[in-house]
Amino acid sequence: MTLTLRAVLAALALIVPVSAELIWPAVGDSGHVFFAAAQLVGWFLVATVVRDGASRHPETSSTRSGRVGSRLLLSGCALQILFALVYGGSAVIQGEPAEASFLLFLLGFLATFVGGVVWGPALLRAGLARLAGIGVLATAVLGLLAIAVGVDPFHDVFLLSSYAAWVLVGRGLEAPAHRKAMRSGEFSAGSR
Repeated sequence: MTLTLRAVLAALALIVPVSAELIWPAVGDSGHVFFAAAQLVGWFLVATVVRDGASRHPETSSTRSGRVGSRLLLSGCALQILFALVYGGSAVIQGEPAEASFLLFLLGFLATFVGGVVWGPALLRAGLARLAGIGVLATAVLGLLAIAVGVDPFHDVFLLSSYAAWVLVGRGLEAPAHRKAMRSGEFSAGSR
């Protein structure tokens, strides 16, 4: 599965339950397990995009900021996955999600913010993944704004925009590899 497709699926998995709750507020009361499952799938896919994108662009991992930034982003994804497990598990066991699970959610966004503002510029400096660098910075800043601004509709707009920006990251991390491969003649007429 391509990085772009994984990023699109991740964005959809993260956006759909939040959007459903906005359209039908009653979904929030009964959709805890669906929300948790979507978070789990979405953040797992984001983690694979970050991991594979970093390995696809070793020039960004050769710098300290590139290594630290991508690792912090992966840590943020891990915290979000843990949030989904605790949130969903407590909803199944207790009938309500544990409020304490949101600490993992907040810490995940904080790690994603710091990782994004460190890795995004490293991608931009490398010059090969400009769209990815902009996307990583967008996810970082918009995610932090979603957490910092708790007033609707701004919270939801920032959150959904942050999720959607992962598509830019996936596309940007994938596009340079295609251009480099085409320049070096790696694609044959039969592989298209």
